[in-house]
Amino acid sequence: MAWQLSAVRAPEAWPVATGAGVTVAVVDSGVDADHPALQGSVLPGRSYVDVDPGAEPRLLAFGSDPGPVYERAFGQADPVGHGTAVAGLIAGSVESGHPGVAPDAEILPVRVLDDENRYHDSAMVGAAVEWAVDNGADVVNLSLGGHYDSPPFAEAIAYAEQHDVLIVACTGNQHEELPDEDVWFPARVSDVLAVTGADEHGERWKTAVTGAETDVAAPGANLNAPRPGGGYKSVTGTSFASAVVSGAAAVVRSAHPEWSADQVRRALTATASGGGPGLGAGVVDVAAAVAAEVEPEAPESVGAGVSPVWSAAATAAGGGLIGVSALLLRGGRGSRRGGRLPSRPRTMAG
Repeated sequence: MAWQLSAVRAPEAWPVATGAGVTVAVVDSGVDADHPALQGSVLPGRSYVDVDPGAEPRLLAFGSDPGPVYERAFGQADPVGHGTAVAGLIAGSVESGHPGVAPDAEILPVRVLDDENRYHDSAMVGAAVEWAVDNGADVVNLSLGGHYDSPPFAEAIAYAEQHDVLIVACTGNQHEELPDEDVWFPARVSDVLAVTGADEHGERWKTAVTGAETDVAAPGANLNAPRPGGGYKSVTGTSFASAVVSGAAAVVRSAHPEWSADQVRRALTATASGGGPGLGAGVVDVAAAVAAEVEPEAPESVGAGVSPVWSAAATAAGGGLIGVSALLLRGGRGSRRGGRLPSRPRTMAG
């Protein structure tokens, strides 16, 4: 059994829940929907990386002729391999012999990373998050980020909060010999579940970024993950620790469909164990989180104030919020948290 599954006690939770009925959006480099570990679990998604340079991102209609353009338009191909690895760690099937943490969850692929595994427009990533929320995501995995705040991206996090969608994001990677970096945006947004990486000994991986904003840790080194076209590869980084936690969140949401995203988040942080330096509350424990009893938050009194994520978005925007115009295609499920990307946005490489 893969060491990360044992480390987070995922198999012990599977008799109760395996992620069935939960959709995890993988906002990344696309996902190879034909990989044996992922066949049948990857939904039609969307790509914000246009095949025609200079053209506006577009979504091809269902019924388009199959081929590279069609596949990339729906995020179901992955020229980089990063998103496929993330998706496999979340929802690889048991039958493949390489199960993810939530083997029966569905993956909604949303491509924002180009062929060099970078994104260059944080507003585009924010739009991708909103699209994922509107199209059924229960959990959004963001194995990407950077150094500078982005008002449109912060607004998208706020939009997910409003619709009771849990955002899980990596804290970032750094060179071991350089000074410690700050936790990346969007992981440092208050209610985003910020995940750093741990090794087989339950200690912080030497290149994993951490800080006061770190919520939990998960295995993030020497993980076996699918690669496009078939086969597997070893991956390391907080990108993949984030994927493990997104899988954990999917199992908890599957076990407790009546829980809000906030309850899922609190269950994962409250039951994390072995908290050491830089690991936040500790390494997630899926079985303990599923077995936890978490009361809903008391409703806020009318006029009690503005949600922290909306406050962060407003501050980042200089005090003014751009209206969110995305069409609500799903019913509001509750409330949820918000807002630095570099001039050359850094994303997590597989």
